[in-house]
Amino acid sequence: MSRGTRALWLGLALIVLASLGHLWLEIDRGTRVAPQLRAGPEVIAHTFEVITTAQALRRSLQDAERGQRGYLLSRDPSYLEPFRKAEGEVPVLFAKLKELTLDNPEQQRRWPILAQQIDIKMSELHESLAANDRGNPAEALKIMKTHVGREAMDSVNTILQAALQAERALASERLARAAEFEREGSRAAVLGGILTFGVLMAGVGVLLFAIRSLRAAESARQRVDERFRLLVQGVSDYAVYMLDPEGVVVEWNPGAERIKGYRAEEIIGQHFSRFYTDEQRAAGDPQRALERAVAEGRFEEDAERVRKDGTRFLASIVINPLRDRNGRLLGFAKITRDIDERVRRDQALAQYQKMDAIGQLTGGIAHDFNNLLHVIRNALELLEKRLGQVPPEARQYFDMLKRNAERATSLTHRLLAFSRRQVLDPKPINPNTLIVDVTTLLQQALGESVEVETVLGAGVWWIMADANQLETAILNLALNARDAMSGGGKLTVEISNAYLDETYAGAHTEVKAGQYVMVAVSDTGTGMTPEVAAKAFEPFFTTKEVGRGTGLGLSQVYGFVKQSGGHAKIYSEPGEGTTVKLYLPRLTGSGVPQAETRAPSVVHGKGQGTILLVEDDEDVREFTTAVLREMGYDILSAGEAVTALRLLDEHPRVDLLFTDIGLPGGVNGRQLADAALDRRPGLRVLFMTGYTRNAVIHHGRLDPGVDLLVKPFTQTSLADKVKRMLESVDPA
Repeated sequence: MSRGTRALWLGLALIVLASLGHLWLEIDRGTRVAPQLRAGPEVIAHTFEVITTAQALRRSLQDAERGQRGYLLSRDPSYLEPFRKAEGEVPVLFAKLKELTLDNPEQQRRWPILAQQIDIKMSELHESLAANDRGNPAEALKIMKTHVGREAMDSVNTILQAALQAERALASERLARAAEFEREGSRAAVLGGILTFGVLMAGVGVLLFAIRSLRAAESARQRVDERFRLLVQGVSDYAVYMLDPEGVVVEWNPGAERIKGYRAEEIIGQHFSRFYTDEQRAAGDPQRALERAVAEGRFEEDAERVRKDGTRFLASIVINPLRDRNGRLLGFAKITRDIDERVRRDQALAQYQKMDAIGQLTGGIAHDFNNLLHVIRNALELLEKRLGQVPPEARQYFDMLKRNAERATSLTHRLLAFSRRQVLDPKPINPNTLIVDVTTLLQQALGESVEVETVLGAGVWWIMADANQLETAILNLALNARDAMSGGGKLTVEISNAYLDETYAGAHTEVKAGQYVMVAVSDTGTGMTPEVAAKAFEPFFTTKEVGRGTGLGLSQVYGFVKQSGGHAKIYSEPGEGTTVKLYLPRLTGSGVPQAETRAPSVVHGKGQGTILLVEDDEDVREFTTAVLREMGYDILSAGEAVTALRLLDEHPRVDLLFTDIGLPGGVNGRQLADAALDRRPGLRVLFMTGYTRNAVIHHGRLDPGVDLLVKPFTQTSLADKVKRMLESVDPA
């Protein structure tokens, strides 16, 4: 090896040794000295915070004392403001002082004494003020002259002065320690400065590496910023924009453009107060919002805002202040959301719950009235049979009673329809065919002054509904339309397919998104105000004169549509007419089933057999028993399930169990029937009820294999049903 080569290797060795020495120094500085240097300012800052808090506590007590003296001397309540403020600040500052010195046993020993003296001072202030308020200023001055408060204040000052001196000494000690670490760091830096050319070269290499790293970090930051920008720009449901410290718009996203109506070039540079109403600007709301955001760290409210076109909307607003690392205010981030839709959805839910509650109430009332009407109607029929030939002078009263009983029955049916408790007979319906069939009836019912037009849709889907109830609903709507067109007009009945999407369903909580057939009935009448339209479906609500309407027509339509799984909506403006749209679910399946053929009526003869009648209403039980006996049947009767089962056990020949569904004693009619069938598997069972929310009817439809009579029923319908069941083939 030549001398030059040896020198080269020696030089390389020296460079390596110097580099290793420099590395060791830097490691020592980084692991031992640097953490201490970083911790020094934090500890010092903590010490100064203790000092600041102690001084603030002393000032608050002095403010309280000055406020008390000023008030006692001047009796001006404004002097009490610093006293009241100090009342709230003193406990907070004292608690903070205790918390800041938890690691200082010497200070902690001072605080109980300080707390005692503060209590004495504040008590003296309160007592003197209370005496003065009682109208006894002499007593107040006497309390002040006891010098208790002054001595307590002197003690407070002494304790706080000692605490401040201790903290200042601690601060000096910590500053000295920090300076020592700083000097140690400086010595390490001097040692690092004597490194050789090899260290310089290593530094150059490190610098180049650092430059490359910074470039890579900057590139990564730019990518993150771009992703964040794309994220904000992609938000369309929220208005996200930035304000400078004065409230001027500096950034604007597409969501803000959609909600507010301004393009970015139109609004950037404008003050955000233009989004507020005139009343809000006059009240200073925009500036107050920014001030609260700065003071509290966040401002949030739900309030009206104004779009570019002048329309108002309810918005959810959040304003957050943006600060740099030093706490300097850079501006504000503002997020606004249009919550009109949410409010409408909440209102729709409240309306739905209200209508459901009214429905339950009316359903219960209808049930009770059905029992009463059952007795009245059947008593009339039975009385007429018993009398034979009704005297002419009594005939008009008989007819009057019958007519009003029928009218009352119709009203209870309407109540049940609204409450969705009527028994439906749903079958597949071609809506176009039904509308064609009902058009003639509409023209006859509305008269020549109203022109009827039907618009049939092409390829309209079939629906599953009760045809009679649907015809009645359309007729009810048509009659309401006629009354709104007192001078004549035009009625349009339109059929079409419709799809209610998730957005619509979200705004109407009772609606399920999907395919529907829409039946729209429109008129050219007087229309309705929004307030009237909102109540139109409620039972007994009417704008007609007394005696011209029951207020149950639209509620019956509403109940039928809801019970059929559909949706009803009113569109109306005063002077522009009204459109009521009924949405009924589309019938789905592999094919459209055919409607059942109705069996011919049975020719009634003298009945034979034994019937076990179970009815808790004594009048209903008595009249039903009389009617069935007159038909020729043997009757066993009971008022509840236990007695009925005992009679069933005692009489081996019972052909039919005829029971009300709602029974007392904890066992309903369905449970009674199940127990009876366990004893007599071949027993025929006929249910009766005046209220269909019960054990054999769900969503207005009978359970499979169930026979039912709905009260009030006529003697003819009773005879027909009983004879059919007793003459049917034994299921066993």
